Amino acid sequence: MSRLKDKQTRNKYQAKDDKSAYSPIMLDLQGLIQLRYQSTHLSLGSQRKAYSSLSGNYTSSFKGRGLNFDEVRPYQPGDDIRNIDWNVTARTGMTHTKVFKEERERPVFIIVDLRKTLFFGTRHCLKSVTAAKAAALFAWAGADNSNRIGGLIFDDNCHVEMRPKGGHQGVVQFLKLLHDFHNQSIEVLQKKQAKSNEPPIEEMDVNLLFARMKKTIHPGSIVLFASDLHHFDTDFTLHIQYLSRHNDVIMAHIYDTFERQLPPSGLYGISNGTQSQTLDANDSTLQQSFAESFVQKNELIEQFCLSNRIHLIHLATDDSVAEQFLAALGKDSSVRRVARSRH
Repeated sequence: MSRLKDKQTRNKYQAKDDKSAYSPIMLDLQGLIQLRYQSTHLSLGSQRKAYSSLSGNYTSSFKGRGLNFDEVRPYQPGDDIRNIDWNVTARTGMTHTKVFKEERERPVFIIVDLRKTLFFGTRHCLKSVTAAKAAALFAWAGADNSNRIGGLIFDDNCHVEMRPKGGHQGVVQFLKLLHDFHNQSIEVLQKKQAKSNEPPIEEMDVNLLFARMKKTIHPGSIVLFASDLHHFDTDFTLHIQYLSRHNDVIMAHIYDTFERQLPPSGLYGISNGTQSQTLDANDSTLQQSFAESFVQKNELIEQFCLSNRIHLIHLATDDSVAEQFLAALGKDSSVRRVARSRH
């Protein structure tokens, strides 16, 4: 009877669009938990070429930890020559190769950027809410693949982190951490707007934050980085390059439709909470340059991800996050890795 009830509950939430469970501004913990029922068709298996015979849930290139020696067997066509066991080859007179077995679980580490620019949105919800939904879906997908789930969440002033933990309880603990951090950040921003004369809080050194990530994320992990990539500069790309050399990185680029194209012609009042001005969208030159700027930034991001074998998923605030993830990471998807085109 309990199984039937659980199946009915699961079908109920699978039928819902993931947009229905959310406030446009604040996170709802129960809504993040309900995304569990939309993650069952996502696969976190790597698409990178294997250099040895592996077993387990993933097939990936050598990336630090995660590979254990299994046996030595005669060399077969297609084996990587770098795995040849020269001692056995010399002793037997026949070429032998080492075979490795991959661990059956890999840590999944989720990084969520909640800096000021994420608390913006003109369609459906804030970018920060979309980033949280992406993180929740990815966490549930990791748990479905028997992975340990950990993460790091940061804003302009501080960060919180959780070391990888197994099971669905690990996911719920991470989602609770994300929920509390996000909603407290909203409250802090609202208080700042109400008291605009207060001195600004000293911003966190992002370089130190990435140094912390390097120590926390074990090589061989699967890493999701959810951000609007507003700070897509040289320092940022160097840090992400380092992570991608030792881990499988998936970049979720969060954006609002307003950032892609200005609204219809008219005069619009805009504010950052402390300063205000009028935007003249009647200017066709401004309209064109604004749209071109978004396209150029996207091209830079895509080229960077392609060059570093990082999987890229674009997520607009009015997208169905579950559908976008399913298209990119679904078990039947043939385009799960941008990096695949390099092979």
